[in-house]
Amino acid sequence: MDKRYQFFISSTFTDLKEQRQAVLRAVLELNHMPAGMELFPASDESAWQLIRDVIDASDYYILIVGGRYGSTDEAGLGYTEKEYDYAVDRKKPVLAFLHEDPVTLPRQSTDTDKAAWQKLLTFREKLKKNHTLVMWTSAGDLKAKVIVAVTSQMKRRPASGWVRADQVPSAGTVTEVLALRSRVSELEKELQETSLAPPPDTEDLAQGDDVVSVRGDLEIGQSDFDFMNAKHPKTIHSTWNEIFGSVAPTMINEASEFELFAVFRSLFERIVRDQVEMDLDEGIKGFHVRDEQIQTFIVQFRALGLIRASVRQRSVKDTNAYWKLTVRGDHRMTMLRAIRKRRN
Repeated sequence: MDKRYQFFISSTFTDLKEQRQAVLRAVLELNHMPAGMELFPASDESAWQLIRDVIDASDYYILIVGGRYGSTDEAGLGYTEKEYDYAVDRKKPVLAFLHEDPVTLPRQSTDTDKAAWQKLLTFREKLKKNHTLVMWTSAGDLKAKVIVAVTSQMKRRPASGWVRADQVPSAGTVTEVLALRSRVSELEKELQETSLAPPPDTEDLAQGDDVVSVRGDLEIGQSDFDFMNAKHPKTIHSTWNEIFGSVAPTMINEASEFELFAVFRSLFERIVRDQVEMDLDEGIKGFHVRDEQIQTFIVQFRALGLIRASVRQRSVKDTNAYWKLTVRGDHRMTMLRAIRKRRN
């Protein structure tokens, strides 16, 4: 869409007529809309409200400062500075252009009153502290610098702007665009889920036949009561492929996190029984692994692109997390669990 921006042009008036015209032409030549209220000083509340409304409706605020501070309100604040303060308060992007050396301006274009001159100098310092200023020396120089600054500002901080009514998308068009975006998102997700390629940046992750250690408490004894059996720290060893191949069938359709935790614990107990030799008068009653370790395995398999969280809608009362194999995970499980032909 061909967007137009509105620029509020603020300055004193009688001393900067030529400069204002130069800035107006610059904005118009860029195909944007100038606005200014220099002919309507905020001498009463209704006039000041009108100025505020125009600033609110503008996208950018251009300030031109020459050699005069300008007329002031009852509190002694200049109307130009008052407009500037309001624009800053409304967070409008400010483009400030100060005359390079106001002392060199003609006498009729400068303040002769010492108090007004001091206010002008104070206002200039205020602007220097708050903005990157552009200095000008003539109306032609100002126009050229306004074109450069405005073009740069629109690229760096694009505003809302205005468009012709016949260019505004209809409700039907907006709905269609949103539907297409949603469909593109769905297709991108389906493409990612159907890919057998590993996710990016997984080369350095532990996987496959890399050895992984599982720490837990081995419970030994003959009693059915935990407090009567001895517990010993124990570390067992397996591979990522062995663990994934064992738990993956649970997620062929999908599995709740509760079901998945139970499968992990059952697997670890089987591994510990295979790896630990016990006397006949002793028995392994269990192998207790912290939830954090099992959660780490789930996260690792997710990072490797083997499982994903299920997004199927459920009852609001069902707060469980559910996990499902990806296409890549299903293929890996099949290759790990499938029975191969015997070689003669």
